[in-house]
Amino acid sequence: MAYTPEEEQELNEIKAWWAENYKTLIASVVVAFAGVFGWNYWQSYQINKTQQMSSLYEQVVYSSQDIVTKSAQIDQFVQANHKTSYAVLALLEKAKLEVEKKDFVQAEQSLKQALAQSTDQTLSSISALRLASVQFQQQAFDAALESLKLVKETSWDSRKSLLTGDILLAKGDKVAAKASYEQALQHASNLEAQWLQVRLNNL
Repeated sequence: MAYTPEEEQELNEIKAWWAENYKTLIASVVVAFAGVFGWNYWQSYQINKTQQMSSLYEQVVYSSQDIVTKSAQIDQFVQANHKTSYAVLALLEKAKLEVEKKDFVQAEQSLKQALAQSTDQTLSSISALRLASVQFQQQAFDAALESLKLVKETSWDSRKSLLTGDILLAKGDKVAAKASYEQALQHASNLEAQWLQVRLNNL
């Protein structure tokens, strides 16, 4: 079947366009496939890495080692998994062990490290709240109040206000302590409300 002059012209234009652009088109397709493959590989790598990290975290945190050995293992884990949620959780566990043996100075350092490692608002709030509690135990009242300013997650507002009230009361400011307790009551759980009512009754 013969082409009309118009069809011949169109065909020649297509051939000319293809000769000029085929390398770019092929490169684009290759890049697109490489991008999809690369993304899938990255996703798979991240999943595998998270699973390995989770497994190692459980081994370290739930081991039956003595506290000195366990603390050293946690330090190694944190160094190897810098700026991850698992590093923060491991440091929170370490601080808990230190509080249990009443080593509040070391617990304060672990919690400060947890704050520095955290990139998550919830974990940062938990770390700051526990840090303030440890500083309160050391009677570092002003430092504890500063730490409480780092508690940004609203779900911890009641606990934050309760601890603020305890700190202010320890500083001798009953009026401000009462205001904090009353603020804490607004979002308190049943158990927290009981603690708060006892405190308010004792003012």
